[in-house]
Amino acid sequence: MDERRQPSALVDEAYAALGEAIVDGRLRPGDRLRDVELAAHMGISRTPVREALQRLAAIRLVEIAPHRFTRVTSPSDKEIADMQDYAVHMIAMTMHLALPRCSDDEIAEGARLLGGLMDAARADSSPAYVDAGYAFLAHFTRASQNIVLMETLKQTAFLLRRNLRGWMCAHVEGCEELFLRLADRIRERDTAQAAHLWLRLHGLY
Repeated sequence: MDERRQPSALVDEAYAALGEAIVDGRLRPGDRLRDVELAAHMGISRTPVREALQRLAAIRLVEIAPHRFTRVTSPSDKEIADMQDYAVHMIAMTMHLALPRCSDDEIAEGARLLGGLMDAARADSSPAYVDAGYAFLAHFTRASQNIVLMETLKQTAFLLRRNLRGWMCAHVEGCEELFLRLADRIRERDTAQAAHLWLRLHGLY
């Protein structure tokens, strides 16, 4: 990182680097985070690293006990279950808002991204399902043009991706037909049926 950049840019870059490291497992639950070591590794001063750690603590990816430790949090079973519940309902709501506003190209891209979810479900791969699900949510969040949804996703992205570990559709054996039907409803901009099928895929109908 270049120390000549604006301080806010350095904080953003440190936040992004640390958040990605927590999401992909390079920094694991319980790992101690020492600002001096992190700053040296990133080639910047301690101040932006400290600010980045405070931002990560605000979304519960990092736990700070003043004068004792700063460490990566370990999500509880309830936090993981709650995040899965949140993600399913958030995607349903976001599709409901976005589909009427989507361009034809955005509709086609949404259907393509849904195919990534179906492939991950077919392979019974939760990591691939989480990545595909996040890409699907991010796409329709942008397409919704709703500044509240876009800011919410920006603020929760790392926590969402970390705490969705283990997520998968509820009908792994028979989900392909539901995915194909959902793709058709997306192409038709059928908001009610798209949301219904998405919820059904995840055992909520």
